[in-house]
Amino acid sequence: MSLKNKKVAICGTRRVQEAVEGIERLGGMPFVENWVRMTFLTFEEVFEGLKNAIEEEPELFYFTTGEGLKVLFETAEKGKLFNELSSFLERGEVFVRGYKARAEMIHHGFKNFRSVENTEALIKAIEDTPLAGKKLLVQMYGKEMPQLEEFLKERSARMLKIWVYRYEVLQESLDAFIKRLLKGFYGAVLFTSAYQVEYLFERAKELNLSKKLCKALNKNTIAIAVGQKTARSLFERGVLRVLYPEKERLTLAIKELEKIFSHG
Repeated sequence: MSLKNKKVAICGTRRVQEAVEGIERLGGMPFVENWVRMTFLTFEEVFEGLKNAIEEEPELFYFTTGEGLKVLFETAEKGKLFNELSSFLERGEVFVRGYKARAEMIHHGFKNFRSVENTEALIKAIEDTPLAGKKLLVQMYGKEMPQLEEFLKERSARMLKIWVYRYEVLQESLDAFIKRLLKGFYGAVLFTSAYQVEYLFERAKELNLSKKLCKALNKNTIAIAVGQKTARSLFERGVLRVLYPEKERLTLAIKELEKIFSHG
């Protein structure tokens, strides 16, 4: 077996069991490293945010995650706001990030939207658009977006935030993970989302360990990303040796891991 006795850290909160089983089938030893907790808001909180945003009559929309968009649509349907939201979406300019969010849009009958890879791509797509006085409704994905907020502010536009869930970093667990990683405990680390990379390096910077973390991931421990977005987040922070599949799929990421160990 190509992963026999290889210790593999799985950084994730969702679909963890699928990754565990995939690594075990290949003879590896999976370790779930869940140091970010996703906390969903109540129906009332999401509904209030959506209702207030619709009352502002937004002209632009940015949906960032499939899971968050699904909750948003369910809330709109339950709260009898779906028809009103649909009307604004049909008239407005809609941007969607990620294949899961695109699937949710299509599932609910929406075709009038543009796909973007990330928030930087969204900014580039609207930078030549007259934005003064405009309002952009954003389905937040767990943490703030200061770059987008500053961009809109500079152009006299407003950002209408709708929170569906928030992230909470479990600092003690994260610190312990960093310690194990720097000691070379893991043969590989599987990152299942870009925000995990962000939180990891933010904490490493606070501990003055950024350079050591990059060195560990570039030389001793193999980094695997679930897709291009997560891989890009690693590249931007100095991790140059990153495996990732062309299509964002957990099963394909594990196959990339299998290939690298099969070839030594």
